[in-house]
Amino acid sequence: MQTQNDNNTEYEKHVAESGGEYVVRESKYENVVAKVLCVLAAIVLWFYVVITDTATDERAFTGLAVSIRNLETVEESLGLSVITGYDSTVDLTVTGTKSEISRISADDISVYVDVKDITAPGEYTLEVRTSLPGGMTASSISSNYITLYVDKRTTVSVPIQVVPYFTIESNYTLGAPELSMDTVNVSGPAEELAEIDHARVALDLGRVTKSMSSTGTLELIDKSGAVVTNPYVKLQASEVSVYYPVYTYKDVPLTVSYKYNYYNSTNVNVTISPSTVRIKGEPDLLDSLSAITLTQLDEKKILGDTTQSVTIPVPDNTEIVGGSRTASISITHKGTETRDVVVSNIAVNNPNNLIYTLEQSSITVRFRGTYSKLSLLSSNNITANVDLGYLTNASGTVEVPVTFTLADALSASVYEIGDYKLSVTIGK
Repeated sequence: MQTQNDNNTEYEKHVAESGGEYVVRESKYENVVAKVLCVLAAIVLWFYVVITDTATDERAFTGLAVSIRNLETVEESLGLSVITGYDSTVDLTVTGTKSEISRISADDISVYVDVKDITAPGEYTLEVRTSLPGGMTASSISSNYITLYVDKRTTVSVPIQVVPYFTIESNYTLGAPELSMDTVNVSGPAEELAEIDHARVALDLGRVTKSMSSTGTLELIDKSGAVVTNPYVKLQASEVSVYYPVYTYKDVPLTVSYKYNYYNSTNVNVTISPSTVRIKGEPDLLDSLSAITLTQLDEKKILGDTTQSVTIPVPDNTEIVGGSRTASISITHKGTETRDVVVSNIAVNNPNNLIYTLEQSSITVRFRGTYSKLSLLSSNNITANVDLGYLTNASGTVEVPVTFTLADALSASVYEIGDYKLSVTIGK
């Protein structure tokens, strides 16, 4: 009989042989059983996968759009287009293996009709066909046929209407839109085109502070006000550019200018009626407009007190709002008078060395100025100037314009009134 001490000795020997660790010895029989069980489990799993993957299943798809094949050929060769039936849809049930069914989507399914046999306008009932991924079949379909109505394709021109969305300052006005084109051509079935009222472009202009341009997409509107959705009605231009002027208003004073600056507040009253005019224009332009000059007054041609009417010259891209387009200018002299003086001191400028004869030895001239200044006038401080420089091949007697030079003390406030000429004979 083995004693307890013998058992302890055997344990100590086993530990020593295993490097100080206790190791359980495996049984050869137990190892074989485990391997057999693993193989059996793998076989069972394989049978399950095979049975599951090859089992058939069904899946329903609703609202699949029916496409139209070979329509381009019918449109180009026959000039036909689809009026009704282009928006047909069907419900379809697809059969296939569970693995295939789980992976398919509506994008993998093609439902269509073929119009290659259509040769003339009319109504056609066409078979609905399907194209499915390999291994799948259509087990049921909600409609085996759809009806299309086709008609001749034609072209019409329709007006364009602009619908702007914007906010604007209270003293600004959005002007009429200026379109890159006022009409647009539309092609499609004649029956459908007859229902189109216009093309519309909606523009979001945001906050408007100045004139601006914007581009928008066109859409067709029928006579009931609805958007035309027939895909076979086609716009020949999809966009339109629109320029929107922005206007404001400003009361602008009217003024005159003077050619020689002889007029001033001490010697003349110039009254303008109306004194101001309301102008409509773009904000930037009106901001820079401080006054409108009606005309330049030539003091030497105004013989006395007078009134004249002139057209108000508004700047480009502006207009008068209300009121008259003309203004009246009243000129009243004060503190001045006129005096006729015979001028005999005549100076001739003859750069071309012409042979000439003055037919007059003096000329009578009317001057305007204050009484004190006019009393100083004499032939000694006035020179009549005759310029022959523009005469080259002239001969005979000609009328030559005359200008006048006054002494410095008088020239700033005394001036001749009217036009004057001297007779000069060339060639003697």
